[in-house]
Amino acid sequence: MLQTNMSDGKSDSEDPKRSGTVLVTPSSAEASEDGLGDRDAGADRGAAELAKMGSKRALIAWMILCYSTGPTSSVAISYVTAAIQSLANLLGHVPGHPGKACAKRGVIKCVVKFGGHDIDYNSYLIYINAIGRALQGVGTILFSGIADFSYYRKYLMLGAIILYGIIALPFAGFKDQSYSALIALSVLFVGLNTVQGVYLVTESSYVPIFMRSVGWFREPARIGGLDPVSPDEDARRTAKHVFTKGTRVSVLGLFAGNLGGLTGLLIGLVITYTRGSPLKTGYHNFLLAISISGSLTICFAILGGFLLPSIPGLKQPPGTNLALLPVKRWFRLLKSIRKYPEAFKLCIGWVLWYISFSNFISIISLLFREVSGLSSGDRLYTVYSFLNVIYACIGSLTWMFVFPYFNFPIKRWAYGFLSIQFLCVFWGTIGIANIPVGYKHTAEFWVQQAIYLASVSALRAINRVMFASMLPKGAEAQFFGLEVTLDLATGWINTLVQGVIQNRTHNLRFPLLPDLLVILVSIGFYLWFDLEKGIEDAKKPLDEDDE
Repeated sequence: MLQTNMSDGKSDSEDPKRSGTVLVTPSSAEASEDGLGDRDAGADRGAAELAKMGSKRALIAWMILCYSTGPTSSVAISYVTAAIQSLANLLGHVPGHPGKACAKRGVIKCVVKFGGHDIDYNSYLIYINAIGRALQGVGTILFSGIADFSYYRKYLMLGAIILYGIIALPFAGFKDQSYSALIALSVLFVGLNTVQGVYLVTESSYVPIFMRSVGWFREPARIGGLDPVSPDEDARRTAKHVFTKGTRVSVLGLFAGNLGGLTGLLIGLVITYTRGSPLKTGYHNFLLAISISGSLTICFAILGGFLLPSIPGLKQPPGTNLALLPVKRWFRLLKSIRKYPEAFKLCIGWVLWYISFSNFISIISLLFREVSGLSSGDRLYTVYSFLNVIYACIGSLTWMFVFPYFNFPIKRWAYGFLSIQFLCVFWGTIGIANIPVGYKHTAEFWVQQAIYLASVSALRAINRVMFASMLPKGAEAQFFGLEVTLDLATGWINTLVQGVIQNRTHNLRFPLLPDLLVILVSIGFYLWFDLEKGIEDAKKPLDEDDE
């Protein structure tokens, strides 16, 4: 029996069941993966390694790694896309008038070369994003399939984060206004998208591991704990503690990433406001901020990787080729849909929600720059991007502090946040009509980002906690990889559709229509899945009857 010290913020004297000392008694089956090796020795070794993840050092190290991705991730979303949009606008021309320069503000009709044809300049960026998301899915399938084995989880995550930072370093060198520079920026953008999937999967897979370090697999916590009127009060309190732990790990990871994002965006804000007029320096300020953020990502990734403990995963089956192992595991995972139907339902709903969110946030950022003005509105855009992350931090942190004190089912929190996001997307679609609202004034964007980003950040934390609670032991990275991969395998289709719509309409409000439909379907899946049944299902090993 092991003791791990984990504080959940409550006084020990007030509630001994939620005190800082938590007893963890892993079974031999949990510690000896796939029944290989000596079971008693495996149990002791697995218990000792699991205890390391219950330490403050492990949590701090994981938060540093989450922070390290923030600078590059935030500038990739905000500044890389802005730089490509600005350069495409400069190189493009008004449709039907090859020698006429494109407008910089308002309803902009502008085309640029893509594959030998002229397409809308915003469609160019949307298509590049679709290519990046498709390649990200391929990389995620390959790496998530092996991340749960041996000690690969930590080093895969660390290597992906460092590579992510390295790809960001060359951006500052592409200052010339040429098609070769546009192509180079596009290739680097696709590279960032591709690598991002690998670290997202491995990073998210640590949430259930932290939850397990405080006893998630103890029977009382998993059986009676979710029922607010359970006759077993001890079981209810134990499960509440474990859910609170998962909530805090999830939110703190998101907060650390957002804090890193603020760092990168603050660098961009300072550069933009100190290097002269945006009309002269243009998008070059964005490129410099991207390269600086990449160097920060590399430095903090090395620090976090040094501090984070390595924990043993599944043992590689004898005679199995590690290169082919991802394919076998994916087939086995898909076969397990009958064993874990609730996890798959949430996964599909989560994927659809994320498709809507990621496409909406991309379109709304492009639309903000058109409304505020390309180049002339760059300073305003840096403030807008900075506030995006501020509101995201506020949303997830507020929910983290509120959740333990309200006897309110976690799914109902999700319903509320989904409703807010649906209204924000709907507001953009009404701007298609000839009316004065619908994201046609900058004031509308300030209100939208406050309520939308706060609710999105909170819902991201909720999704990770609910999904983690329904995963079988030893398949964390693979299941989280399933979520990311399904998003990337299907999300590029919606992005491609948006690109076609934008190319036909030259109005960024029309591409919001597919997002509205997607988020409606996702809400249906959130209503459909049963969280308590999913937690019960997760007690069944993935290997059982699946070979």
